[in-house]
Amino acid sequence: MRLFVVGADPHRERAFSTWPRAGLSVTLADGAGAGGYEHLVDRFHPVEVRDESADVEALTRMAAGHDGVTTLAEGSLVTAATVARELGLPGPGVHAARVARSKARQREVGRRHGLPGPRHSAVTGPDDLVRFFAAGHAAAVLKPLDSAGSTAVFAVRTAEEALDRWPRVQAASPSRTGIVEEYLPGAEASVEAVVHRGEVVFASLTRKQTGGPTGFLEVAHTTALADRPDAAVSALVRDLVAAWRVESAVLHVEVKTDGPRPVPLEATVRPAGDFITELVAAVHGRDLYLDQACLALGLPLPAERQAPARRAEVRFLLASGTVRRTVAPVEVLAGRPDVRNVRQLAPAGCRLPPLTANRARAGYALGWSTDDGESLTGQLRATISDLGTSMGTPDQT
Repeated sequence: MRLFVVGADPHRERAFSTWPRAGLSVTLADGAGAGGYEHLVDRFHPVEVRDESADVEALTRMAAGHDGVTTLAEGSLVTAATVARELGLPGPGVHAARVARSKARQREVGRRHGLPGPRHSAVTGPDDLVRFFAAGHAAAVLKPLDSAGSTAVFAVRTAEEALDRWPRVQAASPSRTGIVEEYLPGAEASVEAVVHRGEVVFASLTRKQTGGPTGFLEVAHTTALADRPDAAVSALVRDLVAAWRVESAVLHVEVKTDGPRPVPLEATVRPAGDFITELVAAVHGRDLYLDQACLALGLPLPAERQAPARRAEVRFLLASGTVRRTVAPVEVLAGRPDVRNVRQLAPAGCRLPPLTANRARAGYALGWSTDDGESLTGQLRATISDLGTSMGTPDQT
């Protein structure tokens, strides 16, 4: 069977190894991404695929004859869903894709359907920020309306702070629009859900640690066999699926979990990035990329396999300054048997950009263990520390 992929963000190598092993022929259309997956697919089309400027009719002609259409790019959700609809193929639905692309639309749809959420306002210019704070709001979050990866997300407490941050937020938005909303303290997690014809058929929970200079960069993700969505979180995800009219998709939902009731922060109709799919596979035996392909192709979902781990985690290197050297993984892995993968993301000689987006992180370490203890976290912390020191850019977390 043939799968047509409309765009792919970085660090999606697992998808492009999973699909051929499942016997799929993969075509990738992407003239905007920096993933470098051209050599991993059967056919490649270097064309514009971003929602703001894609030629949907041309992409639909390219995809004709394929058995499924999907995307691994946040910026191409609407385009991929539209192509699938035009060809009569399964997908998340154009309505759900449009909601996913706009944080303001997510808030409005949620409000109309009774989902909890922070007080908020769309921002197109300075006057919107002045009005928001004049209404008596204090601690708030200002971020782009339609960007992902914790890009240009800032805590602001006054109109003056917000106005100072606004140019960077606006520059990070494809539509040059932002959203300012009430800050919600507390622990954050994500739910990875498989939705088949509007029904949630699988869900897992991943705990998040955030930090860095902005306080919103993702520092670590942890998935544990003993940690599953509780009844309240599960109900929230089902309500969100209904409100968004999600048809068939792998859904990623970020949630504040420790208030009187869980609150959705944002969600999207594609598999999570940041190697969360790898964590879910290690702990739950569920390959979300294979699920994604089966949903797009209209195939039965695969059975869960025996998983090797009870706990899996990825940690990231947040650093600043100039990278002095390239570090071989073997230099930092000795004596850390549960660390399975470590990678330096910033090349030697480069000066690291400001830490205002997840893409500015300088490296990562990923691993899993067969017990529920904290030994894995300790090994990963030590690996990240040694990686940063060896690169000449000590960890800033």
